[in-house]
Amino acid sequence: MKKFLSLFQVVICLASTPLLAQVQGTLTQENGDCTGAISIKDSVFHQPHAVRGFGNKLEIKENPADHKQWFEREHHTTWYKFRSPVATTLTFDIIPDNIEDDIDFLLFNGAIPGICDKIATRQVEPVRSNISRNDKKIGSRCGLSKDATEDFVRSGVGSSYSRAIEVQAGELFYLVVDYMERPRAGYTIHFHYDPPPPPEPEDEPGKPKQKLEIAISDAKTGKPLQASITVEGMTYDKVVEGKGRDRYEYEMPSYRNLRIGCVSKGYMFQTIRVKGTTDPVVRVDIKLMPIAPGEQVILDDIRFVGNEDRVMRQSEASLLMLLQFMNENPNVVIEIQGHVNGPTFKNKKEFIDLSTSRAKTVYDFLLVNDIGPRRISYVGLGNSQMLFPEPKSKEQSEANRRVEIKVMGM
Repeated sequence: MKKFLSLFQVVICLASTPLLAQVQGTLTQENGDCTGAISIKDSVFHQPHAVRGFGNKLEIKENPADHKQWFEREHHTTWYKFRSPVATTLTFDIIPDNIEDDIDFLLFNGAIPGICDKIATRQVEPVRSNISRNDKKIGSRCGLSKDATEDFVRSGVGSSYSRAIEVQAGELFYLVVDYMERPRAGYTIHFHYDPPPPPEPEDEPGKPKQKLEIAISDAKTGKPLQASITVEGMTYDKVVEGKGRDRYEYEMPSYRNLRIGCVSKGYMFQTIRVKGTTDPVVRVDIKLMPIAPGEQVILDDIRFVGNEDRVMRQSEASLLMLLQFMNENPNVVIEIQGHVNGPTFKNKKEFIDLSTSRAKTVYDFLLVNDIGPRRISYVGLGNSQMLFPEPKSKEQSEANRRVEIKVMGM
């Protein structure tokens, strides 16, 4: 499975209870590369297949045999990516089906633009690794443990577990699993979270409810339009999804700030914000424009840290909305346009470079999620098209640091 989950499951449900066993299908050669990393969406993941080879590209190579952080080279590897569902202490076990198998791993923080290219060129380093010889007394297991004291365990006889890591909710990681010798069987990856994700809080008795009504229509004809929606903010720590209707009705606690995403085949997608009110009924009308060359969408929820190409965590919803739009409309070709906040300055090279890097961050996201390179391109426009040429607030400055999508063809 190379794709991200539908957006709105992106903070994946890896709670330790109940345990859900995700089983991987037939591996492909692409899964041996970082760009083909398989998404793990459950607490327990079983990989039944014996993987052979290192994919299409030897990404890890030419390291000293006694290096603590890196394999000497890839042998028989599979790449994975996963997210923590909660701020917690992350531990996991990699449990081979055959104790004769000696399994090693590297763990990378995934919140790095262009991470796969940077791993191959050693611009980023693992945050944890374990290359120790398998210990058959514990079933040849390895992983992360609270009791372990070392972040990195090098090749040879040593601890089978590296030190647990403190993680934030939604934090992305890449895990590469490697057999030094030809594999005999598969393995299970079992994640543990302490504390586990919090339960849904119960509604306060007697607290007034609001009704949320959402209507979707064609912006040109005004006719009702069936669409898929996501609503963030209505329910604690969850995204509510709806599919295949032109009208939606929900009941929710009053005074909720909402972010509603909407996508329909043949139309430009849209994300809108709704401020909380005490009105008994909140009505939202969404008008979608048909896709046409030259049409543009401002991804105002894809925000960047100042002077960096690092995407803020709250931007993930828009990234997945864009991915859904591209999957729903397989003939659409787009240009990703990057912008920076640079008031009172000319559009200098640094601005062009930064905006290009920001656009490439989105490009890379689509690329690793199976959107072909012929359908996407990117360009940096610097500060030449700021929404607020003289920003008066932090919010206006952030709005200038944006990405826009322009339809180039269909």
